[in-house]
Amino acid sequence: MKFEDNPETPADKLGSRIRSRMAGLPPSLVRVLEFIDANRLDALTKSAVEIGTMIGTSDASVIRAVKALGFAGFKELKQELAATFGHGQSAADNMARTFSGIGDQHDGAIDRALDDHGAAFEALTSPETREQMSTAVKLLASARRVGVFGLGPSSYLARYFALHLTRSGRVAHVFDGSGSPLADQLLSMQDVDVVVMLAYGQPYKEAMACISEARRLRKRILLVTDFAEKGLASHATTVVNVHRGTAGRVALHGATFVCLEAMTLALAHRNKDRAITTLERLNELRKSVGKAP
Repeated sequence: MKFEDNPETPADKLGSRIRSRMAGLPPSLVRVLEFIDANRLDALTKSAVEIGTMIGTSDASVIRAVKALGFAGFKELKQELAATFGHGQSAADNMARTFSGIGDQHDGAIDRALDDHGAAFEALTSPETREQMSTAVKLLASARRVGVFGLGPSSYLARYFALHLTRSGRVAHVFDGSGSPLADQLLSMQDVDVVVMLAYGQPYKEAMACISEARRLRKRILLVTDFAEKGLASHATTVVNVHRGTAGRVALHGATFVCLEAMTLALAHRNKDRAITTLERLNELRKSVGKAP
């Protein structure tokens, strides 16, 4: 994938650096630098050996070319690319990085998704995350009314989680709007005891609006995230860190779904009578709506 030069973007600094240092280099190293300049996604996601194979040269030549740019090694070049690659955060960037290295067969994409899910589930079952989930269940158990925040794909998880909270005998409000619709939904924040936030990455305006209102009303916050080191996590009462695949690739929500289902079942188990009574009432209501008028 080739990126067009734009003198106003940080990414073009690398292009200028490459062009300024080509003079006097052997043709073999020039060829490497030309490839890197024209295929920055590959340079970011592949090893020196893979780059060498694609060009038809050795990994040693790739490393020599990178060092000719003034980098200590291939890792330092990757750090530069990661900082400048299309600002690295768009959905298109993430999809392109996900496709990189898979090959032409769709089975490679299946393998990548399964591998990423496997790593996420392994992290989910770690003692640290299990303890976080247990703490989260105790927090939810203290709440009769729960608010659930989620945008984009997470909004579907938020609604699903809220549905099962209701079936376990709790009142649930969903905060999944953007702009004015979210503002209307946040008026219901006063009616909840705990706010569950499915929010990832750096703080963004909708998440911060939800957190701000929760803090104003002194509500406790349970944050389910893959970015627990800083940002949104600093505002939460409790954090559950759930991986969503490899950083820089498309987000996978399987581990989040499993985490929410595990916490829902554990929450229902803490008050079995309430959960069973609620589900019995649900069955009665289903019978009533299933009958002809």
